[in-house]
Amino acid sequence: MSDTNPSVAADADGTTDAAQDVSIAVEDLTKVYDGDVLAVDGISFDVAAGDFCVIIGPSGCGKSTTLRSMVGDLSPTSGRIYVDGVDVTETPTYKRDIGLVFQDFQLFPHLTVRENVEYGLERVGAPPAERDEKVEDVLELMKLESLADSPSDELSAGQKQRVALARSLVLEPNVLLLDEPLGDLDYKLQKRLERELLDIHHQVETTFVYVTHDQRQAMRLADQIVVMNDGHVEQSAPSDEIYNHPATAFVATFVGDSNVFTGELTDVVEPGVARMDTPFGTFDVSAENLYSDPEELLGETLPFAVRPQFLRVDETAPNTVDCAVEDVIHQPGKGTKLILEATDADGEPKQLELTTHDTYDSLDERVVAGWDPADTILLERISVTDSVDLERDLLGE
Repeated sequence: MSDTNPSVAADADGTTDAAQDVSIAVEDLTKVYDGDVLAVDGISFDVAAGDFCVIIGPSGCGKSTTLRSMVGDLSPTSGRIYVDGVDVTETPTYKRDIGLVFQDFQLFPHLTVRENVEYGLERVGAPPAERDEKVEDVLELMKLESLADSPSDELSAGQKQRVALARSLVLEPNVLLLDEPLGDLDYKLQKRLERELLDIHHQVETTFVYVTHDQRQAMRLADQIVVMNDGHVEQSAPSDEIYNHPATAFVATFVGDSNVFTGELTDVVEPGVARMDTPFGTFDVSAENLYSDPEELLGETLPFAVRPQFLRVDETAPNTVDCAVEDVIHQPGKGTKLILEATDADGEPKQLELTTHDTYDSLDERVVAGWDPADTILLERISVTDSVDLERDLLGE
């Protein structure tokens, strides 16, 4: 078996395009537990060298199994893992050129900060002078110089997290894998450590792969997001593409808030714009997100989504729906969120969210919510799996 990714040819010097451009690649990864529990089902994605990749998904979606397969403490049922174009599927963890940071830090409580950071260098047999230089450099990077001789069991949670990062980064791994490292911290500390993580990532050449269930954290941190669901990858793409051009209705509702309508595609009014007939009216929507030619979908019933920030109070907008104002939520620094209720032709209510910087104090008024066709996401696929129901699982209807 070749030890390089078979999908790319080697250059004259023995390197591959994958090795030059991709830090870690997951190829057709499948994991079945106890012979019958399918945790991950043939997933594939690449992480570009130097990127900050975040893997997200609901509990039980397979993200931890995927991470453990990358780490090497879990043997896949089938599929391959590549690091720098080299197949490491059967390679022990310590030979994979990866670093690990866990949620519970896993520091040695009887060692000082310096000794914890130096431990890995001692294990690989680095000379004393080299160890000293690298430890001092990473302590400075992580702003831990003043704590170097402190016992690690006397540190705060945030300080322990920085030590755990330093212990991994001092080995200069090609890839750093982080398993929900901020999950047990309070919100204020999480936000501060998020900023520190980003700052550290910008200063080193290491590729970060970060697992979390927190979608908002993913959007704040990631260059690339891998959205998983039920053992499959719903979408792997840059974070702005995940948000603005979700591949499925699952992604549109899981990452960020969305107002979702369902209607029949009745016409293509101009290139890239489809007309949808819904119980709430007829709307023109962008067809740029479709896999198929919109002409091929005439007569089909499809969902489409509008993010709350693209909804506005505007009766002259191309698409409008009359709503009652159900609630007004003031968000200091972020504007005001209106909770609206639209009513369809059969009298059935639907809740919508609108974000505005205007001031609303009354719950008695009615407004006309409007939006532009270009700000609508037409969703041809509900999910990459057949088990997801739009109304039951995604909309709660």
